[in-house]
Amino acid sequence: MEVVFRTRQLPYFYSISDIMKTIYTIVLVFLVLSLTGQNKQDYYWPFGLDLDSEPGVQAIEIDFNTKPLRAGVRQGGLMFDQMNASICDKEGNLLFYTNGCAVANRFHEQMPNGDSINPGFFFDEWWFADCDFGYPGSQDIMILSDPANSLGYYMLHKPTNYHPDSTSLFSIDSLNYSYVDMTLDNGKGDLILKNQNFFKGDLLFKYLTAINHSNGTDWLVLNPMRAGGYATFLIDEEGIQDIGIQRTDVTFHWNASSAGFARFSPDGTKYAQYNDMDGLHLFDFDRETGELSKLQFLPLATEDSPFATLEWSASSQFLYLMTSDTIWQLDSKAEPLESGLEFIQERDPDSEGGFFQHATLGPDCRIYIRANSSKRFFHVIHKPDEQGLACDFQHDAMSLPYSTSAG
Repeated sequence: MEVVFRTRQLPYFYSISDIMKTIYTIVLVFLVLSLTGQNKQDYYWPFGLDLDSEPGVQAIEIDFNTKPLRAGVRQGGLMFDQMNASICDKEGNLLFYTNGCAVANRFHEQMPNGDSINPGFFFDEWWFADCDFGYPGSQDIMILSDPANSLGYYMLHKPTNYHPDSTSLFSIDSLNYSYVDMTLDNGKGDLILKNQNFFKGDLLFKYLTAINHSNGTDWLVLNPMRAGGYATFLIDEEGIQDIGIQRTDVTFHWNASSAGFARFSPDGTKYAQYNDMDGLHLFDFDRETGELSKLQFLPLATEDSPFATLEWSASSQFLYLMTSDTIWQLDSKAEPLESGLEFIQERDPDSEGGFFQHATLGPDCRIYIRANSSKRFFHVIHKPDEQGLACDFQHDAMSLPYSTSAG
């Protein structure tokens, strides 16, 4: 296979004790292929740990083919720290998934060549060369179908690098890809390329996101740079193409990598980036050229919450902004933008937990919100396209069979 190119500071400064604390932190990081509604590539969500030493802590799966929907126990397979991406075929059958340092097939077996993703000094020395809990980093990995091959898939991922002589000990200064060929291993798939670098530059942790090109086949990929601007890429039949860095008026908080997310609207016309230090940056987006324009800023930033995330409603009208203890709804069509902001919910101290740092629009058009670690529920926004409190947010709405972590 020929790929043509035309042209991990950690989420915050980790000490050894910080890293050990994150071992059990489980974060759903799933690619929701919103613009390919005719298929079911986002129907299977694997997550969680399976610890023999910790009774009641088992790996979990959510399969949207299951009616009524429920979370079930996953037998075997990979375990997760934070990095997590999965892909199904167009009928919703699992193909494979990854925890950032290994790749497993639909039978939850590691692919023959599915080890040693994101290798290097950080993994060997700081992560103790241990893939049992996966690789750290949320919204730092994704799986995209190859426009040139219906049975081929790109995994884009960002390795963390360690710089002992720098004031910033950890950084992400490269974007890599690995490639899965589903014709191999009797149709179970295997990797034919691993850890291939296609970009060098000082990137923010998190915020790696993609959207289908306007032609419905190719992909546009964005990741913000630490010094400002957005690295932009096109994946088409010729491979991965570096479009360049888009310079904008956005400057990022020095700790912007600590928590936050970026999302394209399902219709691909908007790009939103949010964290609790910088607030919300909302752009118009051109799905043909990959160009960002018409920046709108909403200073919904308090610096009081260590986590923040966002997610769109299926219609692309409403954007939900969440910190650890609050949820807001924003009507993206409102003028001025701040007039469309409405408070939805404060954390209930009697519930199973806060709103943590991840929310995902499911194929059923509900938004599933990850609670704190060691919890057995997801919060759910049942009707994200209804305005205000009619969106029907519910604490602890989806029960999990086991706690998702033990930390």
